[in-house]
Amino acid sequence: MKGACMMSDSYNGFYGGAISAEEFAMGLRAEAADGDCSREGQAGGPDCGQRDWGKKRKVCCFEVKDCHRDRVQVEEGCCCKEGFRAALGLLCDEELAELLDFEQTAFVTDHYVAGAAVTESVGTDSPADNLVAPLAGIFRRLSPYSCDLLDISATLYTPPATATGLTASQVSLCELVAAVIQLAEAEAEGELSPEEVAARNFRRVRRILSQRISPCDCTGGAPCCPCDRGDCCCAAGVLSALAESNLSRRVSVAAGPLLLSGVTLLGRVGNVLVLANDEAQRIYFVCVNQVEFIV
Repeated sequence: MKGACMMSDSYNGFYGGAISAEEFAMGLRAEAADGDCSREGQAGGPDCGQRDWGKKRKVCCFEVKDCHRDRVQVEEGCCCKEGFRAALGLLCDEELAELLDFEQTAFVTDHYVAGAAVTESVGTDSPADNLVAPLAGIFRRLSPYSCDLLDISATLYTPPATATGLTASQVSLCELVAAVIQLAEAEAEGELSPEEVAARNFRRVRRILSQRISPCDCTGGAPCCPCDRGDCCCAAGVLSALAESNLSRRVSVAAGPLLLSGVTLLGRVGNVLVLANDEAQRIYFVCVNQVEFIV
């Protein structure tokens, strides 16, 4: 399904919902924008979660305007919760919502995978992952009732492929290792085949995300990860290693049950890596603190 129904943090004031990622992800500065980013651009309403929008579901958040196009900046120490909220909040962009399929998603934690089984090894082709296609989880929204949860609907598996018989309705952002979303199915356009349209659409997804997230690089000539014996967080060192390992931005990592081989590192939002798989046409959001091995 194209489009996701996500509650904006502006609902906190108007409708009693919880604060969501849009203050990070959409760069909302309504109070200081001299009217250019006012609440008049809001799409949807408090009944968004109950409304049936059909195949092209309306995105319930502020309309994305030029004044919302700043890069996302999130600082969160060793945690990935705010990074996930901000990164997934980027999907509120209406152009992205039309290009991605929110009914083909998967959610990975240390001990479970919701929405897909996994294999014990990754394929020989690159880029590749170890998720069994098709992805079957549904990403409904950032929970309007909690800052710590995502609302989903997905069969729960114990890796590699044991179905638990349970359907997960929410996932804790504090336990999330990765979230994966598939490009929406494309139709032929003129002389372009569905495959050609899909390839074009995925390039658009990559371009939009790359414009909104931070690069994984080191600046200023100083070591990215000066040793601090009192710091138990490894995010800076992992980010530095991924940024410097190769200039092609192709990375292979193991994070919990998820294996990624030869995927493209687009950048990061806080401590969440944003990666792309051109072959499977999937976008991955991975907590950098959950990266156990760099291959």
